Amino acid sequence: MKIIFKHSYKCPVSLRAKQEMDGFLKDSTAQIEYEMIDVIGSRQRSNEVVEKYGIGHESPQVIIVDDNDKVLWTASHRKIREKKIKSAVEG
Repeated sequence: MKIIFKHSYKCPVSLRAKQEMDGFLKDSTAQIEYEMIDVIGSRQRSNEVVEKYGIGHESPQVIIVDDNDKVLWTASHRKIREKKIKSAVEG
């Protein structure tokens, strides 16, 4: 399983979402590959994720995919909450 977190350091909503993501990562015991993408500094990587998974660009945005790169769950902006991420990972 992989979690991709698209983040902008210039956005207060994204900062709040990062706090939620950090809380999840701190408490999680799941085996998860994690990638955080700075959408401003790594625009090319952000666009690659859009193309690969067919999900429109949002920032902040969480995308959870399984080991076969199938999208299991996605959320953006204020819908990014630690409990929701945990629920999506635990399935």
